[in-house]
Amino acid sequence: MSKRLLLLAGLLILVCASAFAQTTGSLTGSVTTGGSPLPGATVSISSPALQGVRTTVTGANGDYNFPALPPGRYTVTLELEGLQKVTRTAEVRLAETARVEADLKVSSVSEAITVTASAPSVLETPQVSTNLTRETIEALPIGRSIAQRIQLAPGVNNAGPNNQTIINGAPSYDNLYMVNGVVVNDSIRGQPENLFIEDAIQETTLLTAGVSAEYGRFTGGVVNTITKSGGNEFTGTLRDNLTSPSWTRVTDFHDPVSGKAQPKNASVRSNQYEGTLGGFFIKDHLWFFGAGRKFDEAISNVTTATNLPYVNQRNNKRYEAKLTGNITQKHTIVGSYLHNNTDEVNNRFGNIVDLRSLSTRQLPNWLEAFHYTGAITNNLVLEGQYSRRYFAFIGGGGPLDLINGTLLRDNNTARRMWAPTFCGECDPKTRNNKDYQAKANYFLSTKNLGSHNVVGGYDEFHEQRHENNYQSGSNFRLWGDFVYDGPNVYFHADPLNGYVTNNPILQLSQTSDIATKSFFVNDKWDFTNRLSFNLGARYDKNDAIDQSHNKIAKNSGVSPRLGVIFDVRGNGRDRVSANYARYLSKIDSGIADTVSTGGNPGSTYFNYRGPEINAFDPKTGKIIGTPVPTDQVIKQIFDWFNSVGGVSGYKNIDSTFVPGLTERLDSIKPPRLDEVSVGYGHQIGTSAFVRADIIHRTWGQFYTIFRDTTTGQNVTPTGDKVDVGLVTNSDRNLSRRYNGAQLQGAWKLGHSNLGANYTYSKLRGNVEGETFNNATVFVGNNEYPEYRQFSRNQPVGFLNEDIRHRANIFANYDFPFVIGSLNLGVVERFHTGSPYSAAASIDLRDGTKTGPAKGTGVVNPGYATAPSSSTYFFRDRGAFRTQSVSATDVTGILNFHPYGRATLFVRGDLLNAFNQQRVEFASSGLGAIVENRVYTRRQKTKSTDGLVSFVAFNPYTTTPVEYKPGVSDPNAGPYNYQFDPNFGKATNKEGYQLPRTYRFAVGVRF
Repeated sequence: MSKRLLLLAGLLILVCASAFAQTTGSLTGSVTTGGSPLPGATVSISSPALQGVRTTVTGANGDYNFPALPPGRYTVTLELEGLQKVTRTAEVRLAETARVEADLKVSSVSEAITVTASAPSVLETPQVSTNLTRETIEALPIGRSIAQRIQLAPGVNNAGPNNQTIINGAPSYDNLYMVNGVVVNDSIRGQPENLFIEDAIQETTLLTAGVSAEYGRFTGGVVNTITKSGGNEFTGTLRDNLTSPSWTRVTDFHDPVSGKAQPKNASVRSNQYEGTLGGFFIKDHLWFFGAGRKFDEAISNVTTATNLPYVNQRNNKRYEAKLTGNITQKHTIVGSYLHNNTDEVNNRFGNIVDLRSLSTRQLPNWLEAFHYTGAITNNLVLEGQYSRRYFAFIGGGGPLDLINGTLLRDNNTARRMWAPTFCGECDPKTRNNKDYQAKANYFLSTKNLGSHNVVGGYDEFHEQRHENNYQSGSNFRLWGDFVYDGPNVYFHADPLNGYVTNNPILQLSQTSDIATKSFFVNDKWDFTNRLSFNLGARYDKNDAIDQSHNKIAKNSGVSPRLGVIFDVRGNGRDRVSANYARYLSKIDSGIADTVSTGGNPGSTYFNYRGPEINAFDPKTGKIIGTPVPTDQVIKQIFDWFNSVGGVSGYKNIDSTFVPGLTERLDSIKPPRLDEVSVGYGHQIGTSAFVRADIIHRTWGQFYTIFRDTTTGQNVTPTGDKVDVGLVTNSDRNLSRRYNGAQLQGAWKLGHSNLGANYTYSKLRGNVEGETFNNATVFVGNNEYPEYRQFSRNQPVGFLNEDIRHRANIFANYDFPFVIGSLNLGVVERFHTGSPYSAAASIDLRDGTKTGPAKGTGVVNPGYATAPSSSTYFFRDRGAFRTQSVSATDVTGILNFHPYGRATLFVRGDLLNAFNQQRVEFASSGLGAIVENRVYTRRQKTKSTDGLVSFVAFNPYTTTPVEYKPGVSDPNAGPYNYQFDPNFGKATNKEGYQLPRTYRFAVGVRF
C-alpha cells in the first residue's frame, strides 16, 4: 500500500490533474474603497483546515477568488497600503461558495480589525443546496449515515424501493454519491455504500437543482461527503453507541391472516465503537488522520405471513487512513483509504416466509483516492484525483443441490421459501469503479465585463462489474401456491397454474466496463455587483462493453447548465435566481447486461402439467388430506419434469429469455432530465436566511424494449423459435414529471440554532423504472403492442414515490454551566402518505390457457410465442395512499470539560417520543408491505370464498366486473377480478414507522 501511495502521489504532482469541487469549496468576494472597486489589494486567508496561508491580489474589478479550499472556518485579511486592514471570518462549505466583501477606508491608525460573519453560502449561487455539518448532525436526534443525514433536507424523501432516497422525483438509483471525491454508488442499485465512519464525517452537501457542469452522470441530486483531516493540533474522539432491539417498542401490527401480533423484539445489546485521531507529523507540512469503527449489530425481524422471529446479525469493521502533505505552500497532496467489511448472518432477500430462506454472506468494500491541488499563479489553480473502489458479495445464497438449493415462489405474492435466493457456493460478485479527473480553475477580473471564474476539466469514469448472477443454488425455481398452517408452509403444485423455471448461465462473466469520458467548462460570471451568471456545458462520451465484451454503447451528449442570479437591492440580502439545466445519467449496468451472455442468467418458464400435490380447500385454506413435505414435493416435481424430457426435451413453454438471443442492442443512451427552476433568497442579519425555490423536471430517453413483428426471430439451442426484442431508448407514450415548491430557512442566535424546510411536490407519469428487487427495469408497453397497448396497461397517474407534503422543523439549545453544558435538540417530521395501485396480471388466453390470445380478441400476427399475460390497472395509477406520518425525536447531550480541551459526553436519543403508529410506505425491502393484490384468473381460478370462477376479459373492449364476497351475487356473473380481502392492510411490521426507540452514546472528544 505504501509503495502504491508514493508512486501515485508522484505521478499526480507531475501531471497536475484535477478533481472538481468534489472535496473542496471556494471563497470569493470584492474589495472597494468609498464604494468604488479597489484593484491591487492583498487578500490573505488562513484556517485550521489549510496548511499555511494563501494570498492573492484583487483584479481590475476589485474581485478575488480562492478555489479548491478545504472546507472549514477561514480568517480573511484584506489590506492595501494607506488603507485600514480589515479582517473577517467565513465558513467555507463543501461544494459551495462563500463570499467576503469589504470596503477599506483611509487609515487614521495603523490598523483596524472588524470581525463579522459572511453571508450564507446557500444564497451565493443559483444552485439549490443544503449543507449538513458534523456539529449540526451531532446536536440533533438524526441518523448518522449519509442516507439518513440528507433526509433533513428539502426535496428529499425515502419512499423509493427498499426505502431508498428520492431527490426531486428522480429514481433512487440515479443520484450521485461521493465520499472524499470517490463515487460510492453501488453499480446496480445506485445506493451509497457505507464507506465512512460516522464520527469521521466532517460535512455533507446535497445539490438538488441548478447543479454546475462540473458534476455529471445523474438526474437526481449530488450528495457529496468528506471526512476529517489532520491539523496543527491533535484532536480525537472515542465513542460507544449503545442500541438494542428491545429498546424499540413493538408495532401495532397484527397479521391480517393469522391475527398474530408482532413478536417481542430480541433483548440483545449492541455496541458500536468508534475512534478518530488527527494531528501532524510536521506542522503546516504533513498531517495525518485515522479512524476506526466496530459494530456487532442485532436487528429483530420476522418472516412474512408466518411471523417467525429471527435476528439479523451484522458484524462490521471499518477503518480509515488519510495523509495531507504540503510539498510547498502552494502544492498539496492528499491520500486517503477507507475499508469496510461486513460478515452478515441471517440475511434475507425479498418477502420470505420461512427461516430456511436466510443466508450468510460477507461484504468486503474499500476505496482509495489520491488528490493534488496546486496554485500555479494567483489566478490559476490545478487539481487532480485518481480513485478506485472495490465491492464484493461472497456467499449469500443457496447450496449447489437440486432439492435443497431450489427456490420456491408463490404465484400470487411472489413470496419466497425453502432456499435462499442466489447461489451461496459460487464465485464472488464484484462491482467496482475507477476514476481519473482533471481540472483547471482560472480567475479573470476585467473592468468593463466583470469577473470570470472559469473552470474546465476532464473526467474519465469506469464502472466495472464481474457478476455471475445465479438465481438459486440449483439454477431452478418452482412456482406454485403457498399454503399456510400456523408457522408451517406447504407448497401446492398446481397443474393449471404452476411453472418449473430454469435459469442457466451460458457464459461466465468477462467483466464489463461502462466508461464515460467527459469534458466540461463552467463560467461563474459576475457581470456587475448585482447581476451574475452561471454558464456551463458538459460533454459526455459513452464507451461501454458488457460482461461478454460486446460493444453496447458508443455515443455522446451535451448538457447545458445555465443560471442567473440578480441582487435586487445590491446589498446581497435579496437575490432572485433562475436555472435551466440538462442532466445526463450514466449507462446503467443492469440494462447494459441485458444482451450479455456473460454472467447473465437466462430463463425458461416451463408450464407444470404434472400431478397436483398438496391440493387445498380455497374456503378454509387448508391442505386436503395429509400434507406432503416440501422436499418430497420438489422431488416429485422434478421426477415428472425429467420424465417428459426435462430442460432439453419438454416443449410446453410459457416464455423464454436467452441472453443475446431474445434481445439485441445496437447502442443505448443514458436517460436525460430537463430542469427549470426559479428561486428567491433573503438574508436576515448576519445569522439567518430563508430561500424558496420552484422546480420543474421532465425525464426522457427511457430504457425500453421494442418487440413486434418487425424486430425478427431467433432459434434457441433447443430448436425453439423466440421473438427478438430491440433494447433502445424512447419517450413514446412515456412520461415522468416532477413539480415541486421548496422553502428552507435557518437561524443561529447565541446558544440556539433553528431550522425548517417544507416541500410540496407532485410526481406523475407512467414510468417507475425500478422495483425493490430489480434496480432498473424496462418501461413502456412496446413489447407485443397488439396485445398490450390498451389504456389500462400503462396509465398516467401518481407514481409510487409521490409524497405531496413533507416538512422538517429542527432546533437545539446549548445550556452552559460551570464545567460543561447541556444540549437539547428536537426534530419534528411530517409527510403525507405514499401512493399504491390496484394492478394485476391478467390472462390474455382462452379458458384452456392454450392456443392464441382469444382473451384479447387478437389473432396472432406471426409471433413465435404470443404473450400469455399483461398488467392491468383496475383503478387509477396511485389511487390509494398510506397514512400521513409524523414523529417527534428528541436528544439530550450532557458535556463535561474536566481538563483542558477534553470533553466527556453522555447522550440519549428518544425517537418517535409519542409512539405514533402509522403505516408509512406501501413497499420496502420486502416488496409490497401493504396488501395490494388483485386476483384474476391469472392468479386464482376461483374467488377466495370458492363460489365464483374468474373469467378472462378483453382489456380493449370490456370493462371488468369486480366480485365482492358477501356482497356480490355469485350467480350474477361473469366476474373478472376480486380485491384481496385484506387490501390496504399492512402485511409486515416493516410497513410501520419506527416505534418509540431509545438509544444512547458515551464518549470523549479532545
